[in-house]
Formats: sequence, C-alpha cells, structure tokens
Amino acid sequence: MNILLIDDSELILSELSLLLNQTGKFSRIFKAHDGEEGIRQTMLNKPDVIILDLQMPRMDGFTFLRWLMANHPVPVMVFSSAGTDENIFKAMEIGAVDFIQKPENYITGAFANHFNEKLSAVMHASIPLKTGSVARPQAHKSVKLSHSEVPRSNFEILVIGASTGGPTAIQRVLEDIQSYVDIPVVVCQHMPRNFTGVFANRLNMLLDLNVKEAEDGECPQKQTVYVAPGDMHLEFHDNAFRLVQPHLNDRYIPSVDRLIETVVASYGKNTLAAILTGMGTDGSAGACAVHEAGGTLLAESQDSCVVYGMPKAAVSTGFVDHVLSLDVMGGEIVSLLRQIEPE
Repeated sequence: MNILLIDDSELILSELSLLLNQTGKFSRIFKAHDGEEGIRQTMLNKPDVIILDLQMPRMDGFTFLRWLMANHPVPVMVFSSAGTDENIFKAMEIGAVDFIQKPENYITGAFANHFNEKLSAVMHASIPLKTGSVARPQAHKSVKLSHSEVPRSNFEILVIGASTGGPTAIQRVLEDIQSYVDIPVVVCQHMPRNFTGVFANRLNMLLDLNVKEAEDGECPQKQTVYVAPGDMHLEFHDNAFRLVQPHLNDRYIPSVDRLIETVVASYGKNTLAAILTGMGTDGSAGACAVHEAGGTLLAESQDSCVVYGMPKAAVSTGFVDHVLSLDVMGGEIVSLLRQIEPE
C-alpha cells in the first residue's frame, strides 16, 4: 500500500515516516506540507490511505478533505493537535475515518502501539458512498412531538455502542430518532477522555435531546443521551451510572460489553441495544447478555459500516435480532419504540 502524510511540520513528517517504515506495511510513503501539495501528490501517486493535519498554511485540511472525498475518496486518519477537538468531528462529518492526537513524544512504545492499532483500523475502512453532512431520510425528519404523541413501548433504555467511524454513525441514528424517543439513551464510543466531552457537547447543540457525559452516581432520565466518558468504563448498578477505573490489560475503553451487561442486569427484556461500526469484538458479549435477558439487539450491516468488525462479531453470536443499514437503523428503532408487547 501507498500512504500520503500531510503536515506542515517537517519534524512530524520525519517522525511519522520512521514509525511507518518500522511497520513494513507500506511500499511507498509520500509527504506534503499543505493541502495544495497534498492534492498534487494525490493526483500523481494515488495513495491508498492518508494521514492528515487540519491546521496548515495555504490550504488547510478541511479544504483538502472536501476535495479528496469528491475526487479520490480514500481512508483518512486525522492527526490532531491539542485544541482542535471540535474540528475533529467536523472532519469526520466531511469523510475522515478516525483521528489520533499528536503526542509530546513520538518515540515511546505506547504511542507507537496505539498509532499502529488506529492506522490498521483506518486501512481496513470502507468509505461511504455519500460523505459530507449527515442527512436524514425524508420520512424521519425532525418533528417536535407533544408529550402525548411520543410513542410508548416496553423498552426502558437504549444502548448504542461503536468505535471506528462511530461518531458520524451515532449522530445519524440520534438525528433520526430524536423526536420519537422517550427513554434514556446511553452511548459508548471508544474515544479518549478529552474528546468525549466535546462529542457530547456537539451532539447537544445539534439535537433536540439533552446530551451530556454520564456522571458517577447519576440516575438516567427520559429523553436524555448519556455519553460514556473516555478512559473509564461506564457501568450501571443500583439504578445509577458508575464510573470504573480500567485495568492495564483492558483492550476496549470504555467497554461496550461491560455497559450492556450491567444495563441488562437491571433492565432485562426491556433493553434495546444497537452495535454500530467499529474495529474489534467489543459488544459481542453484550449481545449474548441481551439475548439471554429477552431484550432486542440491532447491528449495522456491512454495506454502511466504515469498519465491519464490532457488528460482525455481534452477528456471529447468532443473537442479533435485526441487521440494518445505517439509512434505516433509526427508522427501525422508532418502529420498535412504537410496539407494546403484552405482559
């Protein structure tokens, strides 16, 4: 594979090239110092994957990304500096697959491992046919319902889990259901702590629902979306959220499995859960827990996934009730929330 690095810092380009050479995964590594040079390198060398800075002179990363998605869509990992948290989510709406924050020390083994894992996920990503703004199907445009019009069902909580490509997919689902959901929604997205708060605030501004980071000891409220804080596990015990310190060997933080399993222990068959795009197997144990309790589980289908890892692992358990494209995921959730099963 060929990779293109776009950053205005020669030091960063050199450090990244060193890391990439050590992986042995790339036959050629190309470099560019701004978006204009990135366009020329893309047209000339047709890279398979791109690592992109956002803040650059002459042409910034956003302008380049819009050009790329329109002319040569390939997986992009944003390489961000501190203070550009909000920009990360704007870049992912345009078409970036994932992001990683620039460290203070590029030489550490911990960063190299994290970088390689992230890059591996991006390399396996599929680029959606439609990029740019996250549009809703015509049938599910937001219409504010009166309290008496909000559909009732036996479901008492909705849990959504995702990883690579998740922020955009989660936003899409929440946009589609925001006028029809009258239960607490809990979102578990693999993301560092300093980004989950920004993600929650961004969703809160975009949606008619109240969106916030979950707090320790907090009891879930209706029509509220709770985002699991990064670098911690979010669990549910004694009718309240609990933040739990992870172990050193925990692979997925926050853990979708741990969240779903503890939610199911309290809500049982009244649990509705959805596993969206992401690398890895997090959520498969949760799928088993939902099935054993008699709840309902949805998984995103391969055709719309950026990375068909987490949904595939859930489907492989045999316990997924509905496998759906992102285009219709929200509509199916709304339909389920309208159904009331006899006791």
